[in-house]
Amino acid sequence: MWDKVPPHNIDAEQSVLGAVFLDNLAIPKVVRHIRAEDFYMESHRVIFEIILELEEGGHAADLVTVTDILRRKGELEKVGGISYVATLANIAPTAANAEYYAQIVEEKALLRNLINLATRIAGMGYEGGEDAERLMEEAERMLMELGSRRTSTVFTEIKDILKDAFKQLEYLYKHKGEITGVPTGYTDLDRICQGFQPNDLIIVAARPSMGKTSFGLCVAYQAAVQTGKPVAVFSLEMSKEQLVQRMLCAEAKVDHHKLRRGEMGEEDWVKLARQAREMARLPIFIDDSGMLTARQLRAKSRQIYMEKGLGLIVIDYLQLMHGGKRTENRQQEIADISRSLKSLAKELNVPVVALAQLSRSVEQRQDKRPQLSDLRESGCLAGESLVQMSNGERIPIMNLSTRNDTSQVMALNETTWKLEPAKIRKVWCTGTKLVFRLVTKSGREIRATANHKFRTVEGWKRLDQLKLGDHLALPRSWERLLKKATMTEAEVSLLGHLIGDGCTLPRHAVQYTSNEIELAKTVADLAKDVFGELVIPRIERQSTWWQVYLVASSHLTHGNRNPVAKWLDSLGVWGYRSHEKRVPQKVFQQPVEIINKFLRHLWVTDGTLGVVGHKKPRPVIYYATSSKMMAYDIQHLLLHCGIISVIHRVPQRGKGRDQWHVVVTGKPNIIKFINEIGTIGVKAKRIKSILDFYRSREHIPNNDIIPATVWRTLVDPARREMGLSQRSMQCMLGVSYCGSTLYKHNLSRKRASTVAQVVQNEFLNRLSNSDVFWDRIISIEPEGMERVYDLEIPGYHNFIADDVVVHNSLEQDADVVMFIYRDEYYNPDTEKASIADIIVAKQRNGPTGTVELGFIKEFTRFVNLARRSEREQE
Repeated sequence: MWDKVPPHNIDAEQSVLGAVFLDNLAIPKVVRHIRAEDFYMESHRVIFEIILELEEGGHAADLVTVTDILRRKGELEKVGGISYVATLANIAPTAANAEYYAQIVEEKALLRNLINLATRIAGMGYEGGEDAERLMEEAERMLMELGSRRTSTVFTEIKDILKDAFKQLEYLYKHKGEITGVPTGYTDLDRICQGFQPNDLIIVAARPSMGKTSFGLCVAYQAAVQTGKPVAVFSLEMSKEQLVQRMLCAEAKVDHHKLRRGEMGEEDWVKLARQAREMARLPIFIDDSGMLTARQLRAKSRQIYMEKGLGLIVIDYLQLMHGGKRTENRQQEIADISRSLKSLAKELNVPVVALAQLSRSVEQRQDKRPQLSDLRESGCLAGESLVQMSNGERIPIMNLSTRNDTSQVMALNETTWKLEPAKIRKVWCTGTKLVFRLVTKSGREIRATANHKFRTVEGWKRLDQLKLGDHLALPRSWERLLKKATMTEAEVSLLGHLIGDGCTLPRHAVQYTSNEIELAKTVADLAKDVFGELVIPRIERQSTWWQVYLVASSHLTHGNRNPVAKWLDSLGVWGYRSHEKRVPQKVFQQPVEIINKFLRHLWVTDGTLGVVGHKKPRPVIYYATSSKMMAYDIQHLLLHCGIISVIHRVPQRGKGRDQWHVVVTGKPNIIKFINEIGTIGVKAKRIKSILDFYRSREHIPNNDIIPATVWRTLVDPARREMGLSQRSMQCMLGVSYCGSTLYKHNLSRKRASTVAQVVQNEFLNRLSNSDVFWDRIISIEPEGMERVYDLEIPGYHNFIADDVVVHNSLEQDADVVMFIYRDEYYNPDTEKASIADIIVAKQRNGPTGTVELGFIKEFTRFVNLARRSEREQE
């Protein structure tokens, strides 16, 4: 809009980096004001991000370490080379002014952001395609979002909130010599935990209205009273004034609701004044900044630690924090935050108490008492769900926990959108839960709990948040799996014939049936190649059929089996009737060229290939089987060849078992099948008709698409940010202007790539070249209760099960996990009225158990019970 250079100050940016190089202790002061994206020069952004990564990892950020990482990332020359980094390292004579330089950079970044925002708002106004009131609300939202980035006051000391001077309380020392950590003030809880230990991350989780904030404030108060050390309270939900009111009422024993209504009596005022005098001298510091990131919390904690010391950190509450990095995976972001908090506890040698809110899944059970699994929101899969391994093998998830090898699963890299090998950290059974069956348009089926997450274009969604018509991410191809040939072409070719048209049952001759003499001869020759002199193939004519008997050359006795039967048995496919047939696990572990051979010879048995229909001719390639599992195996094998297929159930209306057709659809998939798999015998002659059909026809993609939702979620925001009108964008795409009608259509990969270039959206560009196929949901039905399982994949946090991209569970970084449960919330007539269970569900270095505390609702206060109430579990 304006042909001017955006506001910036290169000298200030260089001085910030120079000061940080000079003294890493300046980093906490700097990050209070700026982030990497606040630098004007891209090279400065890259360098600052690496400095922060080093500092967060506990490493020194100096010339040597920074240049080493730049070199390993291939970005050293991009930032100006080692000479420029060395210049930055020597540019600042002192680190004393680091915060001042950072403020200059912050102001310039704010001005640039305001200019960019104004440009976007102006573009929205000129476009005028939407309701003016809605555009004004959107502009206000963007402006507020920009303002919320600026962190104002760091801490407000409690005496400044109360605005009075009070006497210092005498410290309370209970159970001297027994408590090794920070005392909580609760006798039974301290007996289990020995207080909250330095270096520990303590998660205190509960459903709303259980008293999380009250518990956190009570612990913070007692820690300050009994140790005299500073306590930092980060409140992301309530203001500092509200927190202090709660704390005053709890400790002064004044009805909080009366205080809020202004109905306090003279005695209440006396209690509050007396308590305020005592509290004012306590070293409690409160920060009520909203939109707090993990990095900002670290910086503020370090600052108070360096200035005043620190004994305890309390955060209310975890889910309101932000990781500081853009991610579509909120669960992964929470895990990263919790990992950052654990690192902070270790660095400052203080306990960090993070309050957390549990999801509604707790209330779906008959027993509402929280469990450790409630902190893992990814859900679970049915035990027979097949997990894709990097070597091509597929293993039921319930069997993975018994394996001790170093096998890797396949996972989706959400940065590159490519499928990659990934290590498993942990596999476990999560209990017995209600399972749902989800079915997609291509025929994929997966069985999972309601809270298991699946990848959509918009991000990860729980199964109970999905609806019919939503698109899920599936692997588009398994061509790049890490596999070595352990079977010969002759073996898989013979296997394909025998699985398709062979009789391989006990107490029956091993034989193959075909109506083509050439196929009969092929099977006989393959048997000789595989078994040599051990088998004597015999071909016999029976009516219009040819029978191939694979007879052992030696006499069969109790200990001497037919070599073919023995071989099929070793592969796990001996003795199956038609509706029970499967593809051997070993075939999935073969390279693509071997799998192509298997499918080529399998297809001549019960496969169909050709052009059908007279009025509306269409090419067809499908395989028919009465075995549902066989159909899914073939569909999966086709993916190994980079071919997408669909499974259709074909009812036989009382004439036999239902059939399952594996149908290859779409011109690219059909042509790929013909060129790389093909077939033999009479069916091979039909290939020409298919090629002739497609020779004069353009391909219209119907399956391998990018869902239309990206127009609203990716394209439109990117277009607005560029200041493009819909008309201009559609003109650049080479389409006639059709307004928002364009947004109703799915995108082909080619169209998505073009759109990504026009609106300069890298995420959409990666989607257009991804390893992902988007499949539409057609059914979600409950199936009943059964044992379910989950696993954890560090870094990726997802894996592939039943050819669907699914989320994983995340291991808790917390050293201690506690739950608050008040039975009276769910059962008003309970015998445990005014009693709260503090459930210590996990303690890395101590026992677990349940502590009973009194809960005085009118004071929002937890208190010790007069009687012993701990059921301890070693």
